[in-house]
Amino acid sequence: MRQKAARFGVTLAMAGALVAGALGAATPASATASGWTAYQGFRTLENCVKVGTAKLIMENYKEYDCRWDSPFYMLWLRK
Repeated sequence: MRQKAARFGVTLAMAGALVAGALGAATPASATASGWTAYQGFRTLENCVKVGTAKLIMENYKEYDCRWDSPFYMLWLRK
């Protein structure tokens, strides 16, 4: 029974990685088509989140997303 549970956990982890990879691999063109706008690149995730949060509060954006876009985190905004 432990082997089945372990295999099931590994299967779920693999499925989660595939879904996350598919979302993370979305092209900028598809992101732009769905209402997202690239704003600016940041060296650290912390700075990206700070600016994204400020944009939500100060400029009435509905959502922000910090995505790794080597060599920096790109801040994406959606109104």
